[in-house]
Amino acid sequence: MIIYSNTKTTVLFLCFFACLLISCAEEDLPPTIKQERFIVKSNSTKFKYAIKVASLKEIDNTKQYHVVYLLDGDDYYNECVEVLNSEGKDNIILVSIGYSGDNERGTDYSYPYDRGFDGDSGGAKKFIDFLNLELIPRVEEDYHINSLTKTIYGHSLGGYFALYVMMQEEQENLFDNAIAISPNLMWYNSYIFNLELNAREQNTLDDKSLYIAMGDLEGVGMNTSYSALVKQIESSNYNDFNFSYDRLINTSHRNSPIKGFKNGLQIIE
Repeated sequence: MIIYSNTKTTVLFLCFFACLLISCAEEDLPPTIKQERFIVKSNSTKFKYAIKVASLKEIDNTKQYHVVYLLDGDDYYNECVEVLNSEGKDNIILVSIGYSGDNERGTDYSYPYDRGFDGDSGGAKKFIDFLNLELIPRVEEDYHINSLTKTIYGHSLGGYFALYVMMQEEQENLFDNAIAISPNLMWYNSYIFNLELNAREQNTLDDKSLYIAMGDLEGVGMNTSYSALVKQIESSNYNDFNFSYDRLINTSHRNSPIKGFKNGLQIIE
């Protein structure tokens, strides 16, 4: 009985401590920010996601909004909300996608499968199904959102996924815009370069907007790949394609996510 009592007390303490951490994180944001959260287990990926929906004001069902879907929400949610608040972006709703349990970004954000990757990979198609068939419909229905545009934001491997979902043609792409910051362009022998060549043949990026950024301190390999992809995209002949890019000065991989998010908002209109 004593052992049971101590175990129960420990569990209760840990639960309280976890809740306290979440509460403190939310208190870091201005009290005027409107936030909702829910957990969803995907039928497509079988993973559990922690979703947060944030706006500067109460969502007005009579208005149209630009909706930004934020990958790696566990890491960047608070700072991205602060950017929206400082910029006065009350016409944007932020949907943060994090994980409830194990972080499965290596699987969700990558394709093709890479046997050299330390962990599971290659699950981007299932993750697109989760976005298209489960998350986006739920967000728009539950919160009665009339979306003017939808934007996908990703950093690093998340940036790769943002490019992948825009350039692939096998599944429907529900996004109008993509913000890809410090994307991992070397995944699977630089697969994204061949995907872009195919995208231009199929006019996949017609009527889309894309913003890419790379920090100048992110290393020779990352910056060389970035320059090559920018040059390749600029040589394309897409119709009504809005492409912009930045080399972020004095910026490392760690510092690029929020700088890039702020700059990338320029493509949302």
